[in-house]
Amino acid sequence: MMRCIAIDDEPLALKLLTRYCSKVPSINLAGAYSDPVEGLGYIKILEPDLIFLDIHMPDLSGIQIANSLNKKPLVIFTTAYEQYAVRGFELDVVDYLLKPFDFERFLKAYGKAEERFQSSLTKLTTEPNADEIISFKCNYQSVHLPLHSILYIEAFDNYIKIVTPTKTYMPVMTMKNIQKLLPEERFIRIHNSYIVPVDKIKSFSREKVTTDKIQIPIGRAYSKEFLKKMNESI
Repeated sequence: MMRCIAIDDEPLALKLLTRYCSKVPSINLAGAYSDPVEGLGYIKILEPDLIFLDIHMPDLSGIQIANSLNKKPLVIFTTAYEQYAVRGFELDVVDYLLKPFDFERFLKAYGKAEERFQSSLTKLTTEPNADEIISFKCNYQSVHLPLHSILYIEAFDNYIKIVTPTKTYMPVMTMKNIQKLLPEERFIRIHNSYIVPVDKIKSFSREKVTTDKIQIPIGRAYSKEFLKKMNESI
């Protein structure tokens, strides 16, 4: 879910944005502000993932707001003035909504933002002389987790569950996306719902693995590849 803020000095435009946001389950609209100065203050407090930002406003323009932020959220500009489009894209905004826009156009812009957001949720970084770290957002906070601490990963509704000895994390992510980020020599998918680190597997059969006293089933579709990899590692 993306935490969003809408800032527009036109009450009707702000009301429309609020209504559109309410129709999208993955949007958490944390605030809607007609005063750009007030909106800027709440950006710094709430640290949104995405801002729907009008450009032409009194006292403080959307471009000035975007330029003033040290921690850059995703931005979708909304304005009735087409001449601002080039300036907006120079700021690397996600999209530019020219008023009036319908819900379909709103969804298209939001889809671009969601794609960027999902791709930024996780990234795998390797530091010299250090364990590999997986970084992701969970409950609006950045988490940097050493790969060696992962006991297993489980698909859980619209989330995945990353289990460690001390804590469980549930970021919004698919198994397919997390699998692409994990080194395949260290992690193996054994089921539609499970990924396990190879070095945590204590014993295994055709039907299940035991990892740190936890038994996890092996899916039929994954059994052959799993057994092949484990036999090669022996």
